[in-house]
Amino acid sequence: MNQFTQRSIRLCLQVVLVGTLVAAGNLFADIPADLKIPANFQQWYLVNSLLLTKEPNPFGISSGLHLIYVNSIGFERLKRGGPGPYPDGSIFVDDLRNFSAGDAFFVQGPGKAKTIMVKDSKQYAATGGWGFQARAVSAPKTPIVTDATKQCFGCHQPKQANDYTFSTYLH
Repeated sequence: MNQFTQRSIRLCLQVVLVGTLVAAGNLFADIPADLKIPANFQQWYLVNSLLLTKEPNPFGISSGLHLIYVNSIGFERLKRGGPGPYPDGSIFVDDLRNFSAGDAFFVQGPGKAKTIMVKDSKQYAATGGWGFQARAVSAPKTPIVTDATKQCFGCHQPKQANDYTFSTYLH
């Protein structure tokens, strides 16, 4: 093989490699590198809500209005239901808000905290393939979760049959 052909093959392989890396980066661009809350999550699918009026509660989570969002990758699996894993790249965000009570109603208030679950079966194998994080609205740059196994995954373990998620698709 002549020198020109060898250089051409190497150049072609480099172009293919760079193209593959760019495509992979675009495919996984929705996965926050350090589990930060995506800015556009409120444009995702709002799939569940939960109003907890007091602490302590049976769920062991903060009181307030929990609005659960999922990205399009996770939404398809959520709709399908049943057992089976969520695909890598699935993201759930819990937008926890304060609320006030009127005479016969509750009113959504300002944000309190946001939590995130990111599916990456290799990176987070020890916690069922899910990465967890939470941030208070008053300190959005300060992560709350320091031990995902103790602080998050312990509560999610009973939901193993639903890939450790509490959300179900509401028709």
